[in-house]
Amino acid sequence: MKQIFPFILIAVIIGGAMLFLKDDYEEAAEFDPLLTHEEWSQSWMATFFLEEGENEEEYNIGVKLELEREDVEIDAIELFVDTQYGGFFYQDLHIEEFDGMLMYSEACNLCGENTDGYINGNMMLNWKQNGNIRSEYFHFSFNLYHLDLN
Repeated sequence: MKQIFPFILIAVIIGGAMLFLKDDYEEAAEFDPLLTHEEWSQSWMATFFLEEGENEEEYNIGVKLELEREDVEIDAIELFVDTQYGGFFYQDLHIEEFDGMLMYSEACNLCGENTDGYINGNMMLNWKQNGNIRSEYFHFSFNLYHLDLN
């Protein structure tokens, strides 16, 4: 018993340390919007999405950008999204370390009042890659008929 007691004591100390020193952070929520539309270009995959906002009557519209190539360095990025219900832009001109993915969304104030059943939009994406400015243009459309947005 004298030989087993130190191992039990060590196990209790390690178990207690793991219990009390664990990080209390929320795991990142899974990306599961109401609607998505994907577009590809030579360098990017753009996923446009519509998701529920803070409360049941609000919706967010946004874009998730994934860089298709790993051999490039992105120094700056900006995007402009325009729909019939307004638009938004995102700009980061001093990127320290780009991990290959950017997700940004804003509230779509009039999306719930949609009467024609569609949301159409365009996005212009500009980025600085290895000292050169590049641009891509994307178009997206959401069919809202199978959703109850009202």
